[in-house]
Amino acid sequence: MDAAAAPAPPARRSRPANRRAEIARHAGELFSVRGFHAVRMDDIAEASGITARALYRHYRNKQALLAHVVREDQQHVIDTLTTLAERPAQTRDSVADLAAVTDAALDSRRLSLLWQREARHLADEDYRLVRRQTRWIAATLDELFLRHDRPDLGDDIIDIRRWVLVSIVSGHGLYDSPLPRPRLAGELIAAARRVIDAPPGVPSADPPAPVQVDRTPIARREQLIWAAARAFRDKGFGGVGNDEVGSQLGIVGPALYRYFDTKADLLVAAVNRLHEWLALEMTRAIHAPCPDEHVLAVLVRGHVRVAIEASELLAVWLTERLYLPDAARERFDRIEADYIAEWQRWLSIARPDLPDAVAASLVTTAKTVIDDCARIQRLQHYPTLHAELSRAALATLGLPAG
Repeated sequence: MDAAAAPAPPARRSRPANRRAEIARHAGELFSVRGFHAVRMDDIAEASGITARALYRHYRNKQALLAHVVREDQQHVIDTLTTLAERPAQTRDSVADLAAVTDAALDSRRLSLLWQREARHLADEDYRLVRRQTRWIAATLDELFLRHDRPDLGDDIIDIRRWVLVSIVSGHGLYDSPLPRPRLAGELIAAARRVIDAPPGVPSADPPAPVQVDRTPIARREQLIWAAARAFRDKGFGGVGNDEVGSQLGIVGPALYRYFDTKADLLVAAVNRLHEWLALEMTRAIHAPCPDEHVLAVLVRGHVRVAIEASELLAVWLTERLYLPDAARERFDRIEADYIAEWQRWLSIARPDLPDAVAASLVTTAKTVIDDCARIQRLQHYPTLHAELSRAALATLGLPAG
């Protein structure tokens, strides 16, 4: 064979200039879909088209990758807010500023999901940094849109509403919206504006914030469900052993397995308890003696009540659902879909002008607001929390609070 006929050697593949960013993008997608524990460095390397050895040249471990993904997404929002906050107050345009923040958050769509579900897996230093920056985001939203526009509101209401705004503009990563991005952004901006403008809630109109009394049920099964919920919330399903849950109550060995065969059974029981309570509140709302257009307001207040009083169960459902057995997860997903459809049904009755896609997006946004804010333990000390979360959710939905 002469030289002219010899095949040309394969072209050497050049290393992309943005290889590190590509790796982070693939890692973020995998963490979002599968959860931190279920993703291996080999999976990230394969998705990025490189070897595991090459991956370790960019990131020392999976924790460092998660920290990079969360901090990069967070920084995009921080940069936008910094630019807005540095402008003179007299030159600010509240609507335009809210649009800029919402647009930045839409560019960082997975931020809220990864922060809420996976942040506990960060190294301590990274966790503290991301937490400080999250609080800075809330405080800056407060400065730009609440204290500037609503000096009449008390500090407790301001504190609750700043986190409601965080949830509205960034919580879309926790749900799928049928709306195209421009329309979704417009609905989120309008919902945030309604929350900012809403009159303060009246505590006497709703049940007071619950005062927790430290009493323990006698039933061992009940004790195990609540001990497991606390442990799963604090350490994650993958970070807790079955015996560890039992040892909190002095239950070890065969005695534990009289109630639950596996750790997954404990998780299923905790999630099932939450959905049973929500189903009860839904039944109460449907049979409430009120006009049809007010049913959703009753349903919202019931959801707020459960979210505050059973925040541990709620946290387990929202953060550990990936670890449910497949059949159980599919069953609970159907239950959740039916529950959201019930909200949408009554919203369409209260606001018959809304297209179905808009109604679906507003319902998931309002529910996310409640679920996000009810789990912030500091807010639970405010007597106004139930009334304020109910009012904020109704404002998000475009409904009067009365």
